[in-house]
Amino acid sequence: MTTRTASLLALATFITLSACGPKPEAAPATTPKTTAEIKTLKKADVDAYLAGLKGKVVIVDFWATWCPPCRQEIPGFIELQKTYGDKGLVVVGLSLDDAVEPVKEFYAKNGMNYPVFVVGEDTTKTWGNIEAIPTTFILDKTGQKVGEPHVGFAPKEEFENKIKPLLK
Repeated sequence: MTTRTASLLALATFITLSACGPKPEAAPATTPKTTAEIKTLKKADVDAYLAGLKGKVVIVDFWATWCPPCRQEIPGFIELQKTYGDKGLVVVGLSLDDAVEPVKEFYAKNGMNYPVFVVGEDTTKTWGNIEAIPTTFILDKTGQKVGEPHVGFAPKEEFENKIKPLLK
């Protein structure tokens, strides 16, 4: 293996571990069942839900159960919700999974403590054509996006540093 080939392989591995691109295989479109905790929302429903959170600082995380960096971030979001939920933070997970059941199982197994919804392409387009996940946005108390979205894994502390000044 040449040095160049090894460097390209290392770069490809880093990119893969930093952010998941589109799901490799296209699954057939289905109409998922809804549950009390996890349900499919259309763009208008997501917009209405987030509008109802004005006055709160919101972390909006686009993720999927099949994405390793997404799964790696979730314990940090759980901790942020525990620590700052009573101070005005709401973490919202918008899953790009094809069905509700895997999300519902993942939610329960991992003790997620924040609202999670399964969304489709109509929602991702309005947020800027989400092309890799995790992609995470922070909204201030007026519902406006703060800074650029974060693409790829980030430790809890990175989000914590961004939300603390907004919670004051």
